[in-house]
Amino acid sequence: MIKLDGSAPESRSASDTFISRRYLKDARDDLARPHSSILEVCANPTHGVGGPHIGRECCNFYAFGGGGFRAAKGRMLMQTEEPPKLSERLIASLDAARAGAACYVVLHHVANARGWSNGIGLVLRFGQEAVLVFFLLSGFVIFANERNRATRPQGYYLRRLRRIYPALFAAMLLSTLVAIDNGTFITEFSLQEMLGTLVSIQDILALKPGVIINPYLNNKPLWSLSYEVGFYAAFPFILKLWLRWPTSTNRVIGWGCCVAYVTYIVAPNHWSLVAAYFLVWWCGAMAAEGYIRGARDVRSLGALLHCLLLLTTIASVAVVVDGYHGLGVYPFLMVRHFAVALLMLITLFGPFGARISPLLHRISKPAAAVASVSYGLYVLHHPLLVDWHRARTAEGLSVAIILLVATSYFVDRKLNRWLPRMSSVN
Repeated sequence: MIKLDGSAPESRSASDTFISRRYLKDARDDLARPHSSILEVCANPTHGVGGPHIGRECCNFYAFGGGGFRAAKGRMLMQTEEPPKLSERLIASLDAARAGAACYVVLHHVANARGWSNGIGLVLRFGQEAVLVFFLLSGFVIFANERNRATRPQGYYLRRLRRIYPALFAAMLLSTLVAIDNGTFITEFSLQEMLGTLVSIQDILALKPGVIINPYLNNKPLWSLSYEVGFYAAFPFILKLWLRWPTSTNRVIGWGCCVAYVTYIVAPNHWSLVAAYFLVWWCGAMAAEGYIRGARDVRSLGALLHCLLLLTTIASVAVVVDGYHGLGVYPFLMVRHFAVALLMLITLFGPFGARISPLLHRISKPAAAVASVSYGLYVLHHPLLVDWHRARTAEGLSVAIILLVATSYFVDRKLNRWLPRMSSVN
């Protein structure tokens, strides 16, 4: 351990060992707004060796995996070992995955609404699987960014609310305006759907049993936000357990999620289903943990991978017992979800992922640009491109696409900058 007294140690350059208050302020300001892209925040050179994981006080520095700068007994201490950081290739891969998933979901809904999902359009029928990509990415990025801060839940929850709800409010407002312009607001409006979406208990009743309420004004992509909010809410508590008993916590999560899905099969309900899907999200989180400590193989997930396989098996048994009712509805829909999550982990967190990473790095700039507005694209596209009657012509669809890009940019890149920083809360 080397004491930081404001000057650089002899064996290291000042640029490698000292983060000035100006750099700290720059990084903290980036964290105060939504991450416009993983590349922009994680690879910002002004964040120095500690990465973007910085607390509110100048004496508290956080890095991936708990390395880097630490405060102990009122003194500034630094480990001699370099803090692990995400490589540029991994950052490019994460951005490409996020951008690709968002664009695919948009194309999926537009193709289905216009009857373009036949023939060659069959490749656009798997929008639900793209959402599973978001679950894995969310677990990965939240763990990497919040591992050393989420143990102080107040600041963590404020950051999550700040990220989720401005875009959700915008999507609900846009759905309302579209319904009014369509002349269908009076017949389609449901106070229960509005309140249910605001408190994040929405899902799609037509696809599965046990759903409490449909998304507001049929904005179908909002179904996944209820799952994400549930994952976010549980993370600080599970993280505290994991930091003390990592192996046991992973086993309890793995088996607990499988039991939750069994309870859903027996007595369908929203909460059991969210709990079951938490295993997918947590596998993404543990993939980040494995990467942080140097693992480059899916086998580092250990028991969690076996439990995800077990969860897929349970879902398959449910199809045999309850019968097959269609490719995109319960119970086969869950087989698709869990199997695809398992396949993506095995395929991408290993040799194949390492091979395609250099290719994705070549498109890092456009991928980062699209990823920076991916959340806006996801929650706003359905009202504009699918529900809006003016978008049913080629000219109207072109206008709707322009509006979608503009509103997504505003929601993801501008809106949060106008909100209070809440920088006084860790």
